[in-house]
Amino acid sequence: MPLAQVERVVARLVEMGARGVSLADTTGVANPLQVTRVLEHLMPRFPGVEWTLHTHDTRAMAIPNILAAMECGVTHFDASIGGLGGCPFAPGASGNVCTEDLVHCLHAMEIETGIDLERLIETSRRVQQIVGRTLPGQVAKAGPFTRRYPVPDGVALRLSRRAG
Repeated sequence: MPLAQVERVVARLVEMGARGVSLADTTGVANPLQVTRVLEHLMPRFPGVEWTLHTHDTRAMAIPNILAAMECGVTHFDASIGGLGGCPFAPGASGNVCTEDLVHCLHAMEIETGIDLERLIETSRRVQQIVGRTLPGQVAKAGPFTRRYPVPDGVALRLSRRAG
């Protein structure tokens, strides 16, 4: 959608009394530069508006887009457990940004969320069982960045020989 049209829609919403506006990328085509340009254009024109970003991870750009929005000062984001969701108007579009992947990213960057990541991962795994299919979230599969892996036996033996 052309930026001028987005601005007209936001202006109308603000005229009607909206105090918050959610910008949505429901087909997952946006990129961080585009997100930055849109927000840098709109935010000064509508001071006091609380901005939210709604992203889909169709092209693996949801979290980079959120990080770009954060750089602009946005602090509200839609997300869904396991990345559930989709867009009925865009065949092949994947779901929303995965909550646990986003929280994991923020925690890895030392950004406090107030969310217990381990419990969130447990919840995502439970939701997978309930819906009966694997969800697109990655952290529920791999675990958080703090997970440590055992050294394979052959490698451990070679390392011990070198050390001795």
